[in-house]
Amino acid sequence: MNIAKIGVLVSGESKGTNFQAILDSITRGELSARVALLVSTNDNHGAVARARDANIKTLILPAKGLSREEWDGRVADALYEEGVSIIALAGYLRYVSSTLLEAFPGRVLNVHPSLLPAFGGQGMYGPRVHRAVLEHGCKISGCTVHLLDERYDTGPIMEQASVIIAEDETPDSLAMKVQKEEHRIYPRCLQAMVDNRISVEGRRVIWRKKES
Repeated sequence: MNIAKIGVLVSGESKGTNFQAILDSITRGELSARVALLVSTNDNHGAVARARDANIKTLILPAKGLSREEWDGRVADALYEEGVSIIALAGYLRYVSSTLLEAFPGRVLNVHPSLLPAFGGQGMYGPRVHRAVLEHGCKISGCTVHLLDERYDTGPIMEQASVIIAEDETPDSLAMKVQKEEHRIYPRCLQAMVDNRISVEGRRVIWRKKES
């Protein structure tokens, strides 16, 4: 049986916990796929060390000197070479051009640390999101897994999970709550994609029941 191959994209610097959550889900048998390639813009991202520890092929492709389209084109070629069918953004902060989206139509997923469409858009990531949520006095927050389109955080929503905001909440404590939910729902969405249980009608993502 052919197993689905996932490509993961990261950029900037973070701990790589969503990447690890994907690997852990595969190990537990909850995600019937394998990560065939990790692509990072630099060597410092936490996911790079995690990938090397797990003997996962890694491509470090600095963005300097390349246009978005050139970088995305090289990444698409590398992913094709590894037989990747699904792309997961896991701490990837760059704009994704049509070059990559057209190479993998409807097969690029992202996880965002808020309940979109609130607190999304260019420049809204990580601690910035959680600070904005608290500054607005929100009582709940959460995370969103969505399909990617050519704008920041506007693609069709696959799944969301909410968390309650405590009176003494801080950006760091809220981030921990939200990340826990990200780690739970992102692999689930990837499995649904592996099982071809997702269809899009307008802006709505429809989940078909899993065949027994």
